Amino acid sequence: MWRILIPFETVKRQLYSWRFCLVLFLLLLAQSVQAQVPQALVGRWALQQISFEARRPLPDSLQQKLFYSPAGETNSAVKEGTLTVQIEFRADGTYRYEMIREKQPFYTEQGRYQVKNGVLTSYSADTDHSAPTLDTQAITKLTRKVLQVEIPIWKPEQRVFQQIRYVRLANR
Repeated sequence: MWRILIPFETVKRQLYSWRFCLVLFLLLLAQSVQAQVPQALVGRWALQQISFEARRPLPDSLQQKLFYSPAGETNSAVKEGTLTVQIEFRADGTYRYEMIREKQPFYTEQGRYQVKNGVLTSYSADTDHSAPTLDTQAITKLTRKVLQVEIPIWKPEQRVFQQIRYVRLANR
């Protein structure tokens, strides 16, 4: 039986080279797994309108619920200028969501976001354990000037969606 003796220094060098390759691989993998951020989404956006879309006929009771929704009050306040809702999506995968009423901030949220298969998902950095404002919204339109997202309301099988339209703000 043949026995090959490898000097300890050679084994040590090979281990270090494997460690280096492993660390390099993990760094490259981490970069590719980072938040998927569409370049067109990066920037500041302001709420323009909230609307509803029913993709099937609705009974009167559900139409009444939509008619008396708080979205109408929000739309009126946005049009009157008494309410401002702004989102800033940054290229590093972070966001800042801010609501300002009568020129006073009354709700702010920060966190991380990503877009996967056309769905915007966010992870709030705030520790109040509530669901992030932007979580699980399907992007239905994204251009240089318009961002439109939608979320199902009530039960998904009812096929009623809240659509939220934002317009891009000029750079500061």
